[in-house]
Amino acid sequence: MATKGIVPHIALSEFKRLTRESRDPPGTGSRPRSGWGVVYYPGGHQRAVREFGDASNSVRYDEISHMAASNPDARVLLAQLWASPSKALMDRGEKLAPFAGRDGTGKEWLLAFDGLVGKDRKTGEPFAPDPLRQMCSEKVFLAILQNLKGGPAGHDKVRDAIGSALDTIAAAYEYDHLNVALSDGSSVYLARYAEKEAEWNGLHIARTPRAVVACSEPLKVEGWQWEPMPNRTLAVFDRSLDIARESI
Repeated sequence: MATKGIVPHIALSEFKRLTRESRDPPGTGSRPRSGWGVVYYPGGHQRAVREFGDASNSVRYDEISHMAASNPDARVLLAQLWASPSKALMDRGEKLAPFAGRDGTGKEWLLAFDGLVGKDRKTGEPFAPDPLRQMCSEKVFLAILQNLKGGPAGHDKVRDAIGSALDTIAAAYEYDHLNVALSDGSSVYLARYAEKEAEWNGLHIARTPRAVVACSEPLKVEGWQWEPMPNRTLAVFDRSLDIARESI
């Protein structure tokens, strides 16, 4: 989300509800809710909390929700409230989203990712053959960052970097969906890229009186009007609450 002031606390409460009720792909069973992370930018300075475990049972999630919702200048908030790292990664205390990384100019970006990438269409090799070293979402993030190397990262360049990375992955690998939220703490770039439309792989966006909120599913907040993101679409928004949409 991007805000003009205080983060709507009801949205953070609804995010927590979604960690209990979120849909899973047909036939996959319930995925483990084994990690979460929230990053926001009070006064333009990053504050991040990441934790193993289930956000719906986390005292720290409640604390970060209260802090973000009581800050008069939160600006941008990026959250990923479920993750499925391996037991080995959990034991080492690593690999929790939103991930942070730098482009070729040293600028820091954050990424939250929801998607399933399978095998190489020609060789059968998995997209992330060694998730202990590099998870699927990290590899997607790296592809975007590599496209951002060098020069100022203006809107068109970020759009092209995301679109090119997702195009390349989708052409080379079997995939289900590649939903991305990318932010530099100022703007949020939200991309939906799915092989086919499905109820459980969507993205939705709403403009409220003081925030633009995007989420995997519509939040149950009275008066908020949600629009589904069309497939292969990028939305860009910031604290001005303007939303620009275009195809990728």
